[in-house]
Amino acid sequence: MTQDSDKFKIFWPRHAVPGALVVVGTIQQAERLLTLERNAKQSLYSVRAILSDHIPLKGSLTELIEVHHSSPIALNEPSLTMYLHRGGDAAVFFDFCSDGDEHLSYIRVEVEADAPLAAFQAARTAVNQLLDTLMRRVWLPLVIARLDLFDSAEDPLASQLLLPFPSGLRIGPLGGIHQYPAFSELESLAREAICATSPYYRLLCAHRLYDGTGHVRSWLRKTAENLNIDEPLPKDLPVDQALLEGLGFPAEARKGIRKVNDLHGKLTDLRNQVAHFLLSREGSQSPLHVSDGHTYLVFSIAGAALLHYGFLTLNELSAYCRQHLGSHLARGSILPLKEQRARFRVVAQNSQTSSSTPDVGGGTPQDTAPA
Repeated sequence: MTQDSDKFKIFWPRHAVPGALVVVGTIQQAERLLTLERNAKQSLYSVRAILSDHIPLKGSLTELIEVHHSSPIALNEPSLTMYLHRGGDAAVFFDFCSDGDEHLSYIRVEVEADAPLAAFQAARTAVNQLLDTLMRRVWLPLVIARLDLFDSAEDPLASQLLLPFPSGLRIGPLGGIHQYPAFSELESLAREAICATSPYYRLLCAHRLYDGTGHVRSWLRKTAENLNIDEPLPKDLPVDQALLEGLGFPAEARKGIRKVNDLHGKLTDLRNQVAHFLLSREGSQSPLHVSDGHTYLVFSIAGAALLHYGFLTLNELSAYCRQHLGSHLARGSILPLKEQRARFRVVAQNSQTSSSTPDVGGGTPQDTAPA
């Protein structure tokens, strides 16, 4: 699957959807990278972690690989070497390298692995654990925006990053857009999932998104009955097994998945891990380690798949509402004219009757609607 029309392509997974963790590189490096992956021979890799305060969610692969990320870490020397010690002989050395001035350019770590993908996972775990300990001194928004993998060459063999979403939208001219209140919460949840830079939070939002479509289905069914509309609702969408396999779902994880509801149920355990942190398994407490490279990979793939099908489901139900119910629901509505826009302003609640400060104790805010 090619994301750019230029020199970069996606090596892994075979099929990718936005939000999934992918390995990309130049076409010239493809043969060597695939050979290393197939041979499964223990090799020494050098991995550079590019840090930022956020993870880019849009742009081409070229833009995301060549972009310069700013880091809040400053170095007193051009290059610093330090270790992270976890007890016994479990210590790892890291090189902090600057970009020509005092600001950190990347953190370098050496990894022994039998394949490039395994090296990426191990490096992500090691660097994340180092960043976790830095939070003791001062709270900084630090994330790995990209990992660059080197073997014996000076140029990167491949890079690992989250596959971005489409880069833009062109609109106009148009009068306006109608939003159906029954869909407003789901649409906001879909945008929350898309904007999430954490694969864990994306999976949680995507899971809730599909949960919410069940509520909307009930509303659509009752509304259609009240309007004497006998058009059947869209059925639960089928899941493409080839897409799941191409994303990296193993055979056991794909077993029994035919519809989106099956996928939703299959990923419930992952959702529970994010929601509760500690889960009891066979009498023991199993915490979710969000800095673990393999765990990060699993959640990125699962969350991207669930969001993909949740988005398709939401679009199907939204299309049904517009095509079969829209004209009925619009009865009694006026056409807002641009010349009368003074009539259609956002009106805030009276601060004397309703505090503008959120009720942390659990109050439910009221919708802000046009007058």
